[in-house]
Amino acid sequence: MKKWSKLILICLSGLLFVACGRQGQNISQAKKEAYVHLTVKEDTNEVDEKVVFQEGDTVMDVLKANYKVKEKDGFITEIDGYQQKPNEKVYWFYKINGKMATKAANVLKVKKGDNIYFYLDKVK
Repeated sequence: MKKWSKLILICLSGLLFVACGRQGQNISQAKKEAYVHLTVKEDTNEVDEKVVFQEGDTVMDVLKANYKVKEKDGFITEIDGYQQKPNEKVYWFYKINGKMATKAANVLKVKKGDNIYFYLDKVK
């Protein structure tokens, strides 16, 4: 009987330590999460939302976490079924904080509070 009591006590102690350890991980993960403002516009359709990201995420990471995305060489070719049309010179572009992006979406890291705006536009 003493052996069973000791075994149960050891198991319960182990569960307590595991549960406490995981709680600490969730707290540190929550501290690393932040929000950005993400807008995707195609013709007259526009989705505008506040989304979560984690430290170190790129624009592409944030987009893929919230939409179905197809890409080629770091450039977006389709978002949620809306495709670029190379034969009509219509491509996906994005702005960050109101300025045209100067880096590919898979390279540019996001920062807390960024405004990311994806849109289909014709190259003139």
